[in-house]
Amino acid sequence: MRRRLVRAAALALLLALGAGLTVALLHAPSHGDLGSGPLTIRTQLSPQDPQFGDTVIATLDVSGARANLRVRSNFAPYEVVSRRRSVRTAGGKPFVRIVTRLRCLELSCLPRASVKTFRLKPVRVSGKAHAWPPLRVHSRITKADSARPVLRVPPPAATPARYRVSPTAAGTILLVLAGLLAAGGVFVLLRVALRKIAPTRRPLPPLERVLAELAASSSNGDSGRRRRALEELARALEPLDEPLSVESRVLAWGPDEPPPGAVTDLATRVRQEVRP
Repeated sequence: MRRRLVRAAALALLLALGAGLTVALLHAPSHGDLGSGPLTIRTQLSPQDPQFGDTVIATLDVSGARANLRVRSNFAPYEVVSRRRSVRTAGGKPFVRIVTRLRCLELSCLPRASVKTFRLKPVRVSGKAHAWPPLRVHSRITKADSARPVLRVPPPAATPARYRVSPTAAGTILLVLAGLLAAGGVFVLLRVALRKIAPTRRPLPPLERVLAELAASSSNGDSGRRRRALEELARALEPLDEPLSVESRVLAWGPDEPPPGAVTDLATRVRQEVRP
């Protein structure tokens, strides 16, 4: 009976020691996160009264913590642009600073009135929550802008024109070409008009040409020229009138010079009797 009581007491003692050890482990401070003293947490937003679209800097300072401090933060609806963490020693205690740059250009951050207040979710440092100060965002639109909305459009900026050929040079070349074309047209018109005005000279028939040469030789007194003209007249008359052809050749090559009267009489009879 006594042995059973001893065994029960020993078992109860072991269970009590195990429970105490478990509770101590659960409530013991984490030496990987904390230093030897209590934590001092400070939060700051700069600027605390920004305008819409401005960058906000959230600074978290923790004193008495080690470098591997566990921090959980949520800055919605703001977006984290960058984050920088630094660790140093201040007053013999470890000091951790986390600087986060925030920005929000969404409609959810746009103030409907002149000011909109945001309360960011608390930051958790090793399981402990710490609140951020309120963030008051101011609108960039004034009452005057709301009363008289104006669309501001900057003046158009025209790029300078660039030409492969200078406009002055191109205009001069075109004027010269137009003048040349106009002169050519005038020349063609004048030539056509002069053709219509000038009388057309018909070429003389061979017989008329010979008679004209015979008349010229009779007037200037050149007997040699007159004989050659009579010979040409005889050749021209051969297919037309043989007697007149013989008479012209006799006058041409007779021993005496052809008398002017006989030559004139022959030319008159040729014009009257011969039709080429």
